[in-house]
Amino acid sequence: ANGNDSKKFKGDIRGPSLPSRVIHIRKLPNDITETEVISLGLPFGDITNLLLLKAKNQAFLEMNSEEAAQNMVGYYSTMMPVIRHQPVYVQFSNHKELKTDNSPNQERAQAALRALSSSHVDTPVAAPSTVLRVVVENLLYPVTLDALCQIFSKFGTVLRIIIFTKNNQFQALLQYSDGSSAQASKLSLDGQNIYNGCCTLRISFSKLTSLNVKYNNEKSRDFTRPELPSGESQPAMEHPAMAAAFTPGIISAAPYAGATHAFPPAFTIQPAGEFTCGSVASRSVQSETPNKI
Repeated sequence: ANGNDSKKFKGDIRGPSLPSRVIHIRKLPNDITETEVISLGLPFGDITNLLLLKAKNQAFLEMNSEEAAQNMVGYYSTMMPVIRHQPVYVQFSNHKELKTDNSPNQERAQAALRALSSSHVDTPVAAPSTVLRVVVENLLYPVTLDALCQIFSKFGTVLRIIIFTKNNQFQALLQYSDGSSAQASKLSLDGQNIYNGCCTLRISFSKLTSLNVKYNNEKSRDFTRPELPSGESQPAMEHPAMAAAFTPGIISAAPYAGATHAFPPAFTIQPAGEFTCGSVASRSVQSETPNKI
């Protein structure tokens, strides 16, 4: 955006505003991209305009409806977005719509908006599925349940995880506490690599409405029930279609220590307070996966 845009929107930093379709985002990293800013808003509805003021570490998103904007501001008021370990502040703008020019920066913003909007095929629904199916392709290094927990917990409360192999592919089922978290993580992580050039995540919504875990071990975990027995290291979910899919023992107990984490510096969401998976994950995740997001 150009200098005129900066002057036009200078006043938004002063205090809270009434609901508006335009969202004001502050404290962005210096190297923020248009795609990262757009990714913050896409889980809540269509985005009709974008203004990125890199020099001021600010951005403005115009949502297609005031309701979508209210959902976005309400969500991030309790689940603060973090971009490259930097808290980002989301509030209503004093402006009711964005008026942008045809500068090269703005053309780039519009191109990113068109590209992401066309790939955003998830139809807005009242309650998105809370269960994700995760397939890890090109599995050159081990991926553990704890590693997945740390990656996916950046987007919300992870309640349960089950890992297994099916058709010679490493897969996982992961349940969030709410559909918005599942939708946000799918949008951001689908197609990303866990390690450089390998371990690619393919994420889809599962037809299952919840996961039933019987044992807490390296193959399955219910973070809401820390008292569950460890069993015989057998993943356990009471669902006949999945019963034959579990093959214990192919995943190492710890992620490959020498690999470099390859997620791009895209947005991650975490609650405003201390938080990892469920209520008990902090005892197991933080120390075992130091290279994760």
